Amino acid sequence: MKLTLRIVWKELLQVFRDRKLVFSTLVLPVLLMPVFMFGPSLFLSRLLEGTSARVQEVAVAGLPQEALEALLKANLAPKPVEDPEKAVREGKFPAGVVYEGGRYRVFGRLAGGVSESQVAVGKVQAALQGLKERKVAEALAAKGISMDFLHPFQVETVDASPPREKAGGLLGFLLPFFLVVFILSGGQVVAVDATAGEKEKGTLEALLAAPVPLLHLALGKTLATVAMALLSGVAGLLGLALGGVLSTRLGGELLSEGGEVLSLGGQIQLDGGSFLALFLTAFLLSLFMGAVMVALGLYARSFKEAQSYMAPLQLLALFPLLFLQFRGFFELQPWHHLIPLFNTALLMDALLKGQAEGPQVALTWGSTLVYGALALLLAVRVFAREDVVFRN
Repeated sequence: MKLTLRIVWKELLQVFRDRKLVFSTLVLPVLLMPVFMFGPSLFLSRLLEGTSARVQEVAVAGLPQEALEALLKANLAPKPVEDPEKAVREGKFPAGVVYEGGRYRVFGRLAGGVSESQVAVGKVQAALQGLKERKVAEALAAKGISMDFLHPFQVETVDASPPREKAGGLLGFLLPFFLVVFILSGGQVVAVDATAGEKEKGTLEALLAAPVPLLHLALGKTLATVAMALLSGVAGLLGLALGGVLSTRLGGELLSEGGEVLSLGGQIQLDGGSFLALFLTAFLLSLFMGAVMVALGLYARSFKEAQSYMAPLQLLALFPLLFLQFRGFFELQPWHHLIPLFNTALLMDALLKGQAEGPQVALTWGSTLVYGALALLLAVRVFAREDVVFRN
């Protein structure tokens, strides 16, 4: 074990000597994640507020006087044109309204996402809806009927999510995804340098000539990769948590396609046992992916070739995580917890929501440990093949 620890120390020392690499891997995620988390949403919310307060010109045709007055009260400037739809399509107006046959048709350029046209259309719709409700109220009052006749009962939707799930918000969903991303990016730094990098520097031959068993050598490089992967994961999670706190305090929000407001803020609530379980899950995932990256790095002829292997590996690792967003549409089966990477994402999600169960934990940890051992065995076998190690 002493030889293994020396290999680990050697690999980590080479990484930490490069200050630029350490900054980009461990420091930069903490600084950039808050910006990515609340910067665009905060800028968008301020932009929408300014656009809503500004008066937009609206192309109109055939509108009655009461509708024109409603648009003026909604901070809009109606401009009569012959063809409002064409005017909006050509970008001359952000919105247009036509009244014919007892129907209002509102035009806007809505395919490009959140824009001034969307804001103007929303203001027009709100103004016309207010006009509609006022005319209904006047008609009912003329016949002596109360407005309560149209509202015999009320419907209230209550979020019945568990406290942990409700407190986490979108942060609870993003955490497993970003944790895997940072584990892969951080581990790649050591894995590539400790394998293909040593091939190019000519130091791998001297290391193999030393009286160190191949298992210790592979395990040392893998553990160094795991250590850097965990450090990168912790740095990324710190930045993610900081971004969530700042987003909550500064009011950073996003608009969904349905017009709903989604807050990016969230608070991860973990007890001691759940925190240790989350850390152990991340460690086993790092062990598995670290051994895979070491094996791929050894197989590569050069540093550049090793990096070209890592890009598809990251895409392959992130693919199962995309299905995590559909977690609520299917019932989990025991075999789901045996799927590499997807099982760890499921367990992390359950731990954050306080819904992890013993069988799920046992299957995930056991299968991931087996996958890690197989990947480590693969790395040892690659070390033992001279045609692979010395094929540069």
